[in-house]
Amino acid sequence: MKKTKASLALLIAALLCVSMFSACVQSGPGASSPDAQQNNPASDAPSVDVSDDQVNTEHSGTITHWVWGEYEMDGARDFNLFYPNLNVNYVAIPQDEYTQRLQTTVASGLELPDVVNLEMTPRAQFIAMDAWENLEAAPFNLDRSLLVPMSIPLVSNDRGEIVSVQIDNCVGGYAFNRELAIKYFGTDDIAELEAKFPTFESIIDIAGTIDSDDYLFAGVDDAFMALFGLYTTEPLVVDGKLNLEYAYLPTYEYLEKLVAADAVNMYLQWSPAWNTAFAENNILFWPGPSWFLTFVMKANDSDSVGKYGVMNPPGGGFSWGGTSYSIPKARPDEQKLLAWEYIRWFTMSIEGNRSFVREQATPTLFLPSFDTDMYDGNEDPYFGGQDVVRKLIEISQDPKTNVRPMTAYDQGIQDANDIVRRHIEQGMGAQEAYDRLVAEVLLTFPELSA
Repeated sequence: MKKTKASLALLIAALLCVSMFSACVQSGPGASSPDAQQNNPASDAPSVDVSDDQVNTEHSGTITHWVWGEYEMDGARDFNLFYPNLNVNYVAIPQDEYTQRLQTTVASGLELPDVVNLEMTPRAQFIAMDAWENLEAAPFNLDRSLLVPMSIPLVSNDRGEIVSVQIDNCVGGYAFNRELAIKYFGTDDIAELEAKFPTFESIIDIAGTIDSDDYLFAGVDDAFMALFGLYTTEPLVVDGKLNLEYAYLPTYEYLEKLVAADAVNMYLQWSPAWNTAFAENNILFWPGPSWFLTFVMKANDSDSVGKYGVMNPPGGGFSWGGTSYSIPKARPDEQKLLAWEYIRWFTMSIEGNRSFVREQATPTLFLPSFDTDMYDGNEDPYFGGQDVVRKLIEISQDPKTNVRPMTAYDQGIQDANDIVRRHIEQGMGAQEAYDRLVAEVLLTFPELSA
């Protein structure tokens, strides 16, 4: 065996890391101090050419946006160049308090801000509250054909209405180690690797050929994220009944095979040891959504040049993470219109997307932006000169890249999964792990049936 079985203390550390991850990964860089209030004056914006016909002086006033850092303030830095009379008051709430404060405010009928952040992890629970405006209805009139199709389930309620708009395109590819790809597959050419691995079964087939010091994935957490996005056609709960078998059982079966072949290391995602693994040069694949490539890989392996590439995963890409913006129904009508001007500009205009892409180096989900020059010139030496942003855009538009419809139970199911998949790392079989997952979920949600 390549590895020593993890201790109970390691398991506890894993759970702590997982819980911390759900509160931080979607936010982007640069968290600000708790409860800080900040504005977005035009004087803070960089020099951007704005013609007179692009300046909107019709809308004036102040809107409040609850955030958990400086992600939006930085990304929307150009806003006041186009809307000089519309001020955005950013109120920063600590990430570990945001979800609870929003839940309490909605449930108690207290005053909500004009714009709220809905992080991917708890988003379905909030959307199920029916507290948000249907953005496809008048006076907002959002046109869904302008958004990447895979993003629609991420922002829709159970009636199919779009009630939120996500700014960041968190599509995932596989980041791979070029040196190891050449060692084991004879090439680091993207197209050749994608042809070589059309399914995840084809990756399983080479698991036994990897040397004892190398691994396909850093741990079962990473392998799970690389696998789970293959199964996206159905929601996890249908008409009060669990629908987990189609997605979790085959994912667990793949994990069981990887563990049996010693093809995954035992690093716990987000742990200090996991962070150092990027620089150790013995991991072949990483699940690589857009934010992960910049804010995780480069941060943990900053000295590498040309070490990695990004490929389309077997069976198509996946979505991991993201922040969307909603307008509370309880706000006054005039404030809703101002809030929509801000959200529309940020998420569904060329000018707003250009501001966001420049500041955050992440593609958006606004289809017309893909045909502009804002994504040009991104050949990245870190990735061997590959234009990774364009690759991510390509993956997000692949018809095989899909996202499952959300349910209000998703976070609780994933919380149970975070625990169960650790048992697979310890040698538990896929069927036993799946049965345990079902049991845990039913304990959490007794109103559901198996």
